[in-house]
Amino acid sequence: MSDSPKQTEQQNDMTARGNRMKSILYRIVSGIVMGIGCVLPGVSGGILAISLGVYEKMLAAIGNLFRAFRRNMRYLLPLGVGGVIGILLTSNVLSLVIARYEAQLLSLFTGLVLGSLSELYAEVRLDGPKLKAKHFIAAALGLAFVLLFALGESSVGRTATATELTIWGAVISGAVLSFGTIIPGISSSFILVYLGLYPAVIAAITSVLDIKTLASSGFSAMLANLGAHILPLGAMVVSFSIVAVCIIKLVNRMLRRHHATSYAAIIGFVLGSVGLVVPTVLKDFHWTSVLFFVAGLLLSLLEHWIKAKSSSQTDEETEPVSVTER
Repeated sequence: MSDSPKQTEQQNDMTARGNRMKSILYRIVSGIVMGIGCVLPGVSGGILAISLGVYEKMLAAIGNLFRAFRRNMRYLLPLGVGGVIGILLTSNVLSLVIARYEAQLLSLFTGLVLGSLSELYAEVRLDGPKLKAKHFIAAALGLAFVLLFALGESSVGRTATATELTIWGAVISGAVLSFGTIIPGISSSFILVYLGLYPAVIAAITSVLDIKTLASSGFSAMLANLGAHILPLGAMVVSFSIVAVCIIKLVNRMLRRHHATSYAAIIGFVLGSVGLVVPTVLKDFHWTSVLFFVAGLLLSLLEHWIKAKSSSQTDEETEPVSVTER
């Protein structure tokens, strides 16, 4: 006996709600990973967004925010919540983990990033079955950009380390974090380290949820610490937002007009980013780093498989307005 139309409709509604919840949870987890990448030295938040498959949709939602505000906000909000969680975890709980297991954590991210190469290559192949000279040139330029950027960082002496984040320091830090989140291959944390702002930025972020102060001195002391950092934090958020909007307009235009070539350049960014973290992994190499690398690779492949399997069931109401939509 076949189901009645009403029962079929109810089943479809339940399936749609289930897919919507899975999509929201996935974006929260993606935001957490990106948040960790924004704070962890040597890791690019933009590269992680690409490997997780949310990069282009995230930029589309931000770049077209007011054209379909509710729809785009439904897509961005879980990413934002996850990003805040990831940043707070990294600046508090994960700081101890990073200090002891940096090589393993970088190995995990390396596997996660390299696992995305097949999907990036598929985007390049949208230009045709054969690769063209422009694709190789774009990939080479992307690789050179990351390596030259790192070379420039290594040739610059570190300035005196700031212990307190000033308003101007917060404005600069917000802009730097914006570049690292949106431009693949740039590690914001590396730049902040060389500018001498990294400890002050971490201290300001930690004040939002300062577990150490809360445990030792109580809730009032934690609030007092937050109050001392509230203006720099606000300036950093405003600076991040303004710079992000400007960069996203440019990146969206490139993805719209030169989609395949842009992804060829992104492959170069990815390979360059992996090359930058390899020395750190090798310097502190432990056999468990191999296990973390394999785990990251498997997680990335599993994520792509799940996404491909469920792509036909995606809830359109939670998808952002595409950069190609008019």
